[in-house]
Amino acid sequence: MWLSSNCRYLSSLLFIVTFSLLLTACDDNHQEIDLNAEGYPDLSRVAAHSATTPYQYLECAKNYRNSCLVSRFPPLGAGVNISVTLDDIEQRIFVSHPWMAERFLSALALLPSEVLSLFRSVGAIVIADDIRPSFYSANTATIYIDPRYLWRNQEEWLTIIAKQDFRDQFQANVPFLAVRQSVDSEGNYAPWVSNEYAENNTMRTTEQLLPALFRLLVHELAHAVDAIPPASLTSLDPRRTIYQNINSMTPLNQTLYDRFPLQDGLLFDAANVLYDGVTPSYEVSTLTALQAGAHFEVEGASDLYGYSNRKEDMAMLFQSYMMYEHFGLQDRFLFLSQNDVMALGCGRYTVEWGQTGRMFDPLVYERMMLAAEAILQRDLSVSSTPERKAMQIPTGTSWCEMIDE
Repeated sequence: MWLSSNCRYLSSLLFIVTFSLLLTACDDNHQEIDLNAEGYPDLSRVAAHSATTPYQYLECAKNYRNSCLVSRFPPLGAGVNISVTLDDIEQRIFVSHPWMAERFLSALALLPSEVLSLFRSVGAIVIADDIRPSFYSANTATIYIDPRYLWRNQEEWLTIIAKQDFRDQFQANVPFLAVRQSVDSEGNYAPWVSNEYAENNTMRTTEQLLPALFRLLVHELAHAVDAIPPASLTSLDPRRTIYQNINSMTPLNQTLYDRFPLQDGLLFDAANVLYDGVTPSYEVSTLTALQAGAHFEVEGASDLYGYSNRKEDMAMLFQSYMMYEHFGLQDRFLFLSQNDVMALGCGRYTVEWGQTGRMFDPLVYERMMLAAEAILQRDLSVSSTPERKAMQIPTGTSWCEMIDE
């Protein structure tokens, strides 16, 4: 999502989610990192925020290519069934610059307590100047956060290393754009402050950066809880690595796929191209925005990114639920076609398929509530029929209307 002005515009337009790197499970000791993938951070400058954090935690959290024994680096809630506090989380924060921890803790203080409880499945939080995109690693049970979500002023921004999300390059391999927006209860576009420093965006408050950070955080926390369900925290084997423990468990997303699996092979192929850089087949390279929308409409995903793998499907559904529950924002999902390449800005794109309130499509809603109940570990006591409806956006609508309304 992140160098000419046209490229920046395109990058902000795309919803290529900055959530997880290309990780492939290969053996029983650790999660194999795809050596062909780009963008992996150098965490040599990272240090513990708290002086009382054990040094071994730092060493384990930094080395996301390998997996420590649980006895050396237990998740926050391992072996106990107690609440997680801000002080507990502070002991597990590792940063390249002190301001990153300070901003993160300030934001956490504004979050609801049910979000803090999700940190029980987390080993650590690493925030460093060259992390882009953000990701979760099953080797370390750790969340790695792009500091662009946290900067407040120019001084902080200048400590962040300029780095493009490596997935942006994959967009050229498909002829459509998949875009997500957040809209309010009336369907009005809810613009957020940008994560990029610019002439008209030089200062940000914690309250201003909170929606985007919250969306990222609940997504990554969903990965953590999906991988290490709360019921498993008291029975982790300390003699095995974190990844060995995770690999021996049934993830929460299995329940989702037992009942409501995604099945559209063409969308799975398209997601593999867009998010994993797989060479496109003829069918994907010629897939139009209108065709992609027609395939997407009849299945239960909240976002095309959910087709990249089951974990992302689960996390995207949970993200949709939490953004509506705590910010009152619903999803608008669009497939755009590109018009005359000489046109500038939003005039280059047309909506070929779109829905406001995609999360309220009956099948999406049922899958979303199942994902939310599994991750939050509580009965949400809701009907399988949503009160709201997903509203179709007329084919041919200008993208400019979607961002200027």
